[in-house]
Amino acid sequence: MTIIYRILSLIINTVALMLTISLLGSIPMLISSAQTMLSGFMMVAVILYSWFSFKFRREVLQQQKIVSHSLRDWVRVNGIVTLIFCFISIIGITPLLANPQPFVDAVKNFGITMPLKTIITFCYVMLVYAVVLLAHILWTFALIKKHKEFFQ
Repeated sequence: MTIIYRILSLIINTVALMLTISLLGSIPMLISSAQTMLSGFMMVAVILYSWFSFKFRREVLQQQKIVSHSLRDWVRVNGIVTLIFCFISIIGITPLLANPQPFVDAVKNFGITMPLKTIITFCYVMLVYAVVLLAHILWTFALIKKHKEFFQ
């Protein structure tokens, strides 16, 4: 296991912790409509993927322990939903970076004034996170396939 995979894992686990805190604080809002429930479901999948991929890294890659096949299933299922989250994020953020003005106007309609530079920086951070998460998922799937003898 390389140091790059560990760094990617650290990044996604740190963001997953922040997502968990924000998700717990916004539960009443998330159950208010189907659209917010879908985004909440995707956030939960990202959090669960982060947790189970960490468990896979620790128990299989570092400790070389035999684990239940359900760990592989948890990583795969939440990884697939998280892949969808990554694609939606990348597809949604790329046009915003090309022309951020409609997004700035939409934010102003909510009564929030944010400088354009802040919005663009946020979009770049989210884009980098989506790409890091995408790379981590694909790498984890390859590692699961490579170490399939550790799942019983």
